[in-house]
This record gives sequence, C-alpha cells and structure tokens, in this order.
Amino acid sequence: GGDEGEGGGVKEEDAYVLDVETASMSEPSFTVMVPRYGIEGRVRLTKIAINDECLVRDPENHRLGYKDAATGKIMASVSVFDRVRVRIWVRSTRDRKELVVDLLEPKILANPHVKDDDVDTEMGASTVTSSGKKKKKKQRISK
Repeated sequence: GGDEGEGGGVKEEDAYVLDVETASMSEPSFTVMVPRYGIEGRVRLTKIAINDECLVRDPENHRLGYKDAATGKIMASVSVFDRVRVRIWVRSTRDRKELVVDLLEPKILANPHVKDDDVDTEMGASTVTSSGKKKKKKQRISK
C-alpha cells in the first residue's frame, strides 16, 4: 500500500472549535470539525494536568486558556469558532481503530512546558493571535 511510507496516513489540517469542555475538574479538551474531511474529533490537551493552576476555564465565553504562572497573563486560548491546527491519525489496537486528533497550534496549549523561544523561531516574523489571524510585526527601517 502507498500509506505506510513517510507520514503513514498522518495529516495536518485546519480545524474549527465547536465545543469547549469548561466544567471544573474535567479533562481539558474541546471538539473540533475538520472541514476538509467533514469529521469531528475530540482534542485532548494531554500535556496540561486537570488541576494545573495555569489552566483557565471560562464557561461564559466557552473558552479554555493557559496563563503565565508569573504574570497571570493569558498566553493562549481556544474558544468556540476559533481556527486551530491539528494532526489527524489513526491509532490501531488489536480490535479497533480510533481516529486521534492532536493539537499543533496554538502551541502553548499543545504543550505549555516547551520554552517560549523554541516556539518563536519556527513562526518567523508573523505571530498568530488566538483568533487565528496573522499579525505582521511592523519593522521600522532606520537609515
């Protein structure tokens, strides 16, 4: 088959948040829809503990956020209708196959324990805001 090679059926896609789990002491997760395949999947934030004090649950705004422990500033969040980047793959066990949807971006929610400078180098000059729109940093050219 042609699928076992590189990438073995793993796809990276844009997805849209449909529902966010904000109940206290629930596993930090949300449901996404992947328009390209017309599928829904549950994204589990496995790198964030249920009782992580930096995890911000915001039921009124259907939002999950992650804040900086030192400043209390929200570093990244997802809410309903946000666009996120996901990796889709199939986990096979002996008797069943399960579609797994892993979060790639926002990176801080995917893995808040990675240092900030590692994140910025890949992104180049444009930073992605939580709404998914790209903001270009203005560069002043001094002569």
